[in-house]
Formats: sequence, structure tokens, C-alpha cells
Amino acid sequence: MNFIKHFFSRKRNILIFYSVIVLVVSYFTYFKNYDYPPSVFWDENYHIASAQKYLTGVMFMEPHPPLGKLFVALGEYIIHPNSNIAPMELFKLTQTDYIKDFPAGYSFAGVRFFSALFAWLSAIVFFYIFYFISKNPHTSLIFSSLYIFENALITHSRAAMLEGSHLFFILLAVLYFVYLVQKPSRKTLLNYFILGILAGIPTSIKATGAITVFLFPFLFFLDFNHQGLPFISRTVLDGFKKIIIKGLFFAIGAVAVFSLIWYIHFSLGKFAAGDKFYKASEEYKEIMTNGLTSDPKYFGAMLKDNLAYMANYNKGVPKLDVCKPDENGSYPLAWLVGDKSINYRWEKSGDGVRYMYLQANPITWFLGLAGIILSLILIIGRIVFKNPIKNKNLFYLITAFTTLYVIYMAIMLRIERVMYLYHYFIPLIFSFILVFLVFNYIFEEKIANKSKKLYIGLIILAVIIAGTYKFFSPLSYYQPLTTEQFEKRIWFDFWKLKPIE
Repeated sequence: MNFIKHFFSRKRNILIFYSVIVLVVSYFTYFKNYDYPPSVFWDENYHIASAQKYLTGVMFMEPHPPLGKLFVALGEYIIHPNSNIAPMELFKLTQTDYIKDFPAGYSFAGVRFFSALFAWLSAIVFFYIFYFISKNPHTSLIFSSLYIFENALITHSRAAMLEGSHLFFILLAVLYFVYLVQKPSRKTLLNYFILGILAGIPTSIKATGAITVFLFPFLFFLDFNHQGLPFISRTVLDGFKKIIIKGLFFAIGAVAVFSLIWYIHFSLGKFAAGDKFYKASEEYKEIMTNGLTSDPKYFGAMLKDNLAYMANYNKGVPKLDVCKPDENGSYPLAWLVGDKSINYRWEKSGDGVRYMYLQANPITWFLGLAGIILSLILIIGRIVFKNPIKNKNLFYLITAFTTLYVIYMAIMLRIERVMYLYHYFIPLIFSFILVFLVFNYIFEEKIANKSKKLYIGLIILAVIIAGTYKFFSPLSYYQPLTTEQFEKRIWFDFWKLKPIE
């Protein structure tokens, strides 16, 4: 009995210690000096304008759901680093959807806060996803380096943009899903309700967060077969009844949080600036005129107008044109190898140039690609050649995340508008999870036997990942590089990295 207590106490202490390591290291990669550079880049011009509208009560419509921009505004509201700037100067920022000129001395510490914070906290969520899968804190720590040292994620997350919060809540939904899959007991209606909430939150930040909705069928299928009986042996009526009830609780959770966030959005938009109504209907205009935007009775009318605006906006986005010399977009299948890197910002500095580049860590991305390929081989081998399954639980998770990856990429391939490398972040996260799953599936016995060679190899891999991150970090943190130093970082022509002469 004492041995059992000692074992679990020791494991808990290791888990706590490793959690601290993950948080400390990821603090330096994701959060430290997040307000640098003190200049706007990429879509910050749009999202800061939206955040300022929230803070001043100006109504607006946007191509994305509200939650991500609400976090941008909340950071500014809590930290208020621009209280020294005249209110009229800040109000001018609400008169446009794209801010070109910021007041002198404007600080980005508030508007970037939650994106950087969520990106930092995502590291610990990542660690626990791996831990719930493997119950092995050592391998979970090592594989967390895939996220902690990923340059493109770092660059984009340390900005007043949507991906930092978006990925955090997607990972939170994945963490809860993995926890429920590993849980031996039947799943309760409360479990499905919570999973619905966790799926509704990222969907309320960007529409692509709806990929988390597909976690429901995988959880239900596993839950339905909990007692070990074949799925097809159940009556159709029994299965239909169960999926309706559990699906209803999942949907209620998702719709409730989605509706609440939109309600907050409508309540904050009390008036239009300069008679700019974003093609709102006459009914919506009358609602604002009468100060009824907080009245739930008019929620449906306002939501209808906003969703129509979102759909119409996306129709107007240009298509990908690789012949354009300044085209930043790329084909979805090219994202697998990090194409195309995007120069978010540059500035000449002494003998060098400071760059803010959306640049992948090639080691993590190619490992992710390997995870996808090996997962597909395992699944095809099972379907076509009836290969035996070594570990049913791991194989089920491999099947689930491979399916999520394929669904997401299939949707991306059907979209005609121009898409960018950061649209690959969600499947990139899935590919990292697949790397870990496949590793545990293939090396299950060696992990159980605590193979020294295996762990030495993993430590070397983590060092290589960290070293590659460090090599490319000047592009992530806006540090100066000479032309010669920049060219050493052009490992592949398809990245389309171009030095500023």
C-alpha cells in the first residue's frame, strides 16, 4: 500500500515539475515581450479597429464571429496602456475598418495580451493532451516541443489577431475529448453538453473552429459500443434514440455559447459611426435607433443580418493568383511543407533588416507530415490488408484525428478564395497529435521497457527542434539580419523567402 502511494506521489510530483518546465519555457517563446514590435502588422489593422469599436459602443459587422475580437478589446480594457492618449484620438480609430495611422505612443500591450496569453497557455494544454493519451509524462514533455518551438505559430499568436485564442479553445476541446475517450465509464449527458460548449467557443472565434463539432460522432461511436457489443448488433431505433438525445445536449451547449457571444456583440454595438451600417436591414437600423440592441426579442433579426454580411464578404475575397508578384496566398496542399512564408513586416536597421515573417520551423512541420503519412498507412493497412491492431485505443484516436485532418483539408481544397499559410494551423496541430499517437503505437513495447536508446533519440530530436527554432527566431521576433544571414535561412525555394536589399 505504501509502495502504491509512493508511486502515485512520485508521478504527481514529476507531472507538476514538467508542467512548470512547459510553462516557463513557453513563456519565453510565446509571451515575453509580446508587445514588440511597437508597430502594426498583417490583420492587426482590422482587429484593433473592431476592438476599439467595442470599447466605444460603435456597431459594426465583420467576416468572422465576434469572440476573438472581444478578447482583443478585453485586453485593451483590462490593461488600458493607452490611457495617456486623448480620447478623441482613440475614437478616430473607430471611423474605419482598417487603421492606417495610430496615435503617437500607441501601445499594443493591451490588444495583443489575450492572444499571446492563450498561445502561452496552449503549451500546457498540449502537454496534457499527450499525457492523457500516454500517461507518460516524459514523452509528453519531449513531444510538447513540437508546439513550444514552432516559429510560425509563435509569430502569428503574438499579435492582435484571432489564432492565439482560436487554437487555445480548439486544443481545450481536444483535451476534453481525449480525456473522455480514455475514461472507462459511460459518458454522461453533462459530458456531451460540456463538449458542445468547448466546440461552440472556437466556432465563435472563426468558422474553421467548427471542425471540433466532428469530435461528437467519434465520442458517440465509442460510447455506444462501451459494453463491448458490436455496433451493428444494436437496433437501429436504439442507436437513433441515443444519438438524438446526446446530440441534442451537445448542440445545446454549442448553440448556447455561440448565441451568448453574439448577444454580447449586439449589446455593445449601440450606434453607427458616420452612418455606416454595413448593409444592415431597416429593421436592424430601427433597433439601434430605439436603443434595443440588448433586447433578446430582436436577437434573430440582428444575427440574420450579420451572418448575411459574413457570407457576402467572403464572396468578394479575390481568388488565389500565383502569377501576382506580391501574392501572399498559397495552395492548401503546399501548406504541408510550409509554403508560402509571408513577410508581415520589415524595417531597415543599421547594417541589417528586421523581419516579421510567418515562417515555419521545418523540423516540426516535416515531423507533422510524417505523422500524417504514417497514420494513413496504418489505417489503409488495416482496411485493405486486415493488419492486426496492436492497441485499439491508440488506433481509434489515430483514426479520429486523421479523419479530422482529412475533413479540414478537403474543405479547404473546395474554397475558391485566396487562403494563407496560417489557415493550416488547425491541421498542423492535428498532425502534431498524430506524430505522438503513431510514435506510441509503433514503439509501445520500447516505451514500456524504458528503452534508453529510444529516450536518447527523443532528447536529441527535441534539441534539434529547439535549435532550429532558435535559428529561425530572428524572423519571429523582428530581430535584424544581414542579407547573408537571411539567405542562410532559405532552405527551400518553395518557401519564397526574399531578402530586402
